[in-house]
Amino acid sequence: MEKARLEMDFLDQGGKKFKLTVDEPREDITEAEVGAAMEDVVDRNIFHTVAGDVVDSIGARIITTVVQELEI
Repeated sequence: MEKARLEMDFLDQGGKKFKLTVDEPREDITEAEVGAAMEDVVDRNIFHTVAGDVVDSIGARIITTVVQELEI
């Protein structure tokens, strides 16, 4: 079974990395859609960390793993 995870990296006011993870993103999601969503997260100021507000998006990736169940 194949599983996917979208990871979006942001920076907060203290310069620390903040990661937002979404399990099983749409298979046809585009870079433009992810970028727009990340800009929206920053613009709407909806996340606050111990070091301050999220102020910038710095990267994103889709991680795909294959899980093989073993019968033992």
